[in-house]
Amino acid sequence: MLLSFTACGKGDGETRNSSQLKVGDFTLLYKSACIMKDYAGDDAIVLTLDFTNNSKKSATYFESIIEIPTQNKEQLEFTAVYVSEESDEMVSDSQMMDVAPGEAIEIKTAFVLTDMTSEVEIRFEEMVGDKNASLTIDPTTLSRESVQSGTSALTGNGKEETSGGEQLRDWWNGDRYGWWNVYGCWGAYEELGSAWWDVCGTIDIGADGTGTVTLWDEDYTKAEPMVSASVSLNSAGVGTHGTMMSEGGTFMDIALEHTDWIVDPGLSEYTDMICISGSYENGDDQFTYDIFLRPWGTSWDDAKAEDLPYYYHDWYLPLIEAGEPMPDSIG
Repeated sequence: MLLSFTACGKGDGETRNSSQLKVGDFTLLYKSACIMKDYAGDDAIVLTLDFTNNSKKSATYFESIIEIPTQNKEQLEFTAVYVSEESDEMVSDSQMMDVAPGEAIEIKTAFVLTDMTSEVEIRFEEMVGDKNASLTIDPTTLSRESVQSGTSALTGNGKEETSGGEQLRDWWNGDRYGWWNVYGCWGAYEELGSAWWDVCGTIDIGADGTGTVTLWDEDYTKAEPMVSASVSLNSAGVGTHGTMMSEGGTFMDIALEHTDWIVDPGLSEYTDMICISGSYENGDDQFTYDIFLRPWGTSWDDAKAEDLPYYYHDWYLPLIEAGEPMPDSIG
């Protein structure tokens, strides 16, 4: 299903060339698009859609729809566009809102453009399933809009951040401990089955909303880590702690790419826990992994026995009871 639009912007406030896109149990009503500057000052196309949930249970747009935008056969990257320079709220925050069966909400989504003249095709796919729909937009027909002036947290503009942005970073930053496991193993890792290991790590995110995640398990150290990732942080999320995304770096011996990780603590079963999910693929060697982390010094008394790190009682508890800082290696 391919829908082309020759005039996609809002002129006098009326929606023009609206169209419905059916994607499995969900309906998307394309309403408008415009050009805005993102957090880094780059031109981004911002789409406005109505998201209707026709399924039998509550759903969010973020967890229901996969977006694949392309321009000149190159996939565009999702980007952060802020509502105003006084706020750390993004135009896309409503993607995280629960929508009851039969209800609809307006959402926005934004992508960095490679140029201002070539058509952009956005393919919308079910997160679970094979239904999809597409639309094509000509950016030369779009109007340009700007955010309100002021100072914003986590905008990457080098200005002073608001206290809300600082509090968001404070929750993420620091030393963490937990465990990680693998499953769906193939090739050289097939014999691992569902193996798991303890893991330590450090998160360091700066005032511009970007930073690093360093992780090591029993076979690595802080100096020679298993993971060295560059990440970005934004305020959108199911809970109050926002969402962290990978932007680059390495996992073992493969590269991490933009959005290989999308980490939302609001989805975790336990308080103050983050879960990082991803996949490893190097030729025929493949596995899927989950990494569970809580701040160093946290008691896991609320966790089920099967959710405790292996060395929790014998190694971790004696260290935190003695007030020791997190070591640079495990065991």
